[in-house]
Amino acid sequence: MEIGKRIQRLRREKDLTQEQMAAALGVTSAAVSKWETGAAIPDVAMLCPLARMLGTTVDGLLDFRPALEQGEIDALLEDRRKLFEARKIEEGIASCEALLREYPDDLRLKCAAAGLYVMYMPAILDTDGNKDHMKRVTALLEESRKSGDPLLAASSRSMLVSLYVMQEEPDRALEILDEEPEARMNVRTARANILLRKGDLDEAEKLYQTELWAAGREVSLNLAGLYNAAYRREDWTRALACVDMALAVERTLGTGELGGLSGSLYMLRAEVLRRQGRLDEAMEGLTEYVNRSLDQWARLRGGEEIRSAFFDKLNMRGSGMSTAYLAKYVRAALEESEELAALREREDFRALLARLAEAEAQSAG
Repeated sequence: MEIGKRIQRLRREKDLTQEQMAAALGVTSAAVSKWETGAAIPDVAMLCPLARMLGTTVDGLLDFRPALEQGEIDALLEDRRKLFEARKIEEGIASCEALLREYPDDLRLKCAAAGLYVMYMPAILDTDGNKDHMKRVTALLEESRKSGDPLLAASSRSMLVSLYVMQEEPDRALEILDEEPEARMNVRTARANILLRKGDLDEAEKLYQTELWAAGREVSLNLAGLYNAAYRREDWTRALACVDMALAVERTLGTGELGGLSGSLYMLRAEVLRRQGRLDEAMEGLTEYVNRSLDQWARLRGGEEIRSAFFDKLNMRGSGMSTAYLAKYVRAALEESEELAALREREDFRALLARLAEAEAQSAG
């Protein structure tokens, strides 16, 4: 709310007329009118007496807050996310940076803004003048990881590790990892066991499901790591076994449609099948991935809430990315993958790209 509207609201709550307030403050009623309409703002020397008269503080009068509530951050960044979705990349960045300047010490906002930048990093890096934007994201997270809030600091460290790996700075990534306190016991599971004994079933289930989600993701990530190790050794059989097991975990738990790793895993599977010369099977896997993705995007676009029986107690929110955005970057990943270059001249591969381009155009329209 603007200061003028705030002055007007507080004055009316005090049941004062503009003339009464002007007389008490030693100004003209025209001056008060200008404050309330936004044509002028009170002089700095007037803020304290004005705040006292209206029963508030100067901070309250100016709506000064050193930091935002999480709900406010979510709402403000959702507005900016829509700019990225509309491919107004420069406008989205400028709006985020203006918000960060308004709350320069808000570490929660810095972490959330960095997360938004990471989400749309492919689009940001594709825009001229933003090639070094990853350094800006890294700087934001370097600040937010110093937070006294352990969850915020851990979230910042997690993103930082990935960013440093992407920037070919593995030693710095390891330094950040060394800051992570080693868990000596699983607090969530222990708490869930206690709540279960007490009969608080809903809260116990939430904790069990939270831990299951985290554990499932860790299993998939570790299997993906084993895949990469096998791939570097050119042990194609072992690499395929690892990625197939990771996909099986995601299918069993139903995490693939809830922000899991299935998209990346299907790509890895196609790459190793291509290495084995099994091009038809590689195409079958990619086609299944695109079919699943298009079906999921259509259901989300239609307002359907995608749930998993294993995580029904959790508020699992989608990324909010549009079909147009997702289709564009899945298509770009397929087109630009050097490992899949052998598939580019196939008619079924080109048909797959065409379906994604059609989905992008329909959603954008």
